[in-house]
Amino acid sequence: MSFSMQVKDEVARLPLRLDCCQRAELAAFAQVVGIVRLGKQRVLVMTTELPAVARRIFLLSKNLGWNGVIVVRRYSRPRHRRLFTVQVPLEQQKHFLLQELGFVDSDLMLRDSLDSRILKKDCCKKAFLRGCFLGCGFLGKPSRAYHLELFLKTHEAAIEVTETLACFGLLPICRERRGGHEVYLKEADQVSEFLRIIEANQGVLQFENCRVLKDMRNQVNRLVNCETANLEKAVEAGLKQVAVIKEIDSLAGLGILRPPLREVAELRLQYPGASLAELGKLLSPPLSKSGVNHRFREIYRIADQLRKEQ
Repeated sequence: MSFSMQVKDEVARLPLRLDCCQRAELAAFAQVVGIVRLGKQRVLVMTTELPAVARRIFLLSKNLGWNGVIVVRRYSRPRHRRLFTVQVPLEQQKHFLLQELGFVDSDLMLRDSLDSRILKKDCCKKAFLRGCFLGCGFLGKPSRAYHLELFLKTHEAAIEVTETLACFGLLPICRERRGGHEVYLKEADQVSEFLRIIEANQGVLQFENCRVLKDMRNQVNRLVNCETANLEKAVEAGLKQVAVIKEIDSLAGLGILRPPLREVAELRLQYPGASLAELGKLLSPPLSKSGVNHRFREIYRIADQLRKEQ
């Protein structure tokens, strides 16, 4: 099971609480996965591949006084899968479901956005986002990338979700995609906060564990790369110094060097891969890295003079 499916399974099993929150969550399901089927009886049909989500939709409608049924359809192509549809008649006991969920006004005219009373409280906003994630959300595997997206069918729905996320300090990106609109979060802190908002506590723990391991691995890689680069730089500098010392030896002999310079030159020939700090510790008395570097600059100057004299 993918990480996204694991989190959805956890969230779908959260207890149902206040009626206002249940109404907001069911409104989210109706908005992102629902269609109205016309016929002898108008029915709201909400479809999902996850049995836990279908069960939650059914319980939400039942708790709010709306009788529905779950229908399971099996498909063999393009791949073997099951689709669960929750079918709820729109008119029951002289009430109209879309009006209860805030999609139409008192004159049964379709609204551009949900009735503001549906998302009045913070707890209802969280329930609305929970329903959106369960219905149309995708969460990338945190060990690979930090990515959470919600796919909405209409521009108005995308704006509503974006504004609801902004109420909790989240800054999603919204873009048009073929067939709808995508609202997504890319930063690790934002994704983690979203999971906290929808109460995916186990998902947060798993996400943060992966995040810590990933950060530690990246830090180790940076340190290793840095050490490797420093080592390569030290070896390259050492080979260059060895070449200059051998050039001096072939032109005039190392005897022309003052004793301190000759000492460091002979050590370099003996330890071509050692760093300047390591060479400094081998000198008698020991010398700092900058002191060793100063002696090599003097050796380079002597080598330049010998070349000019040839």
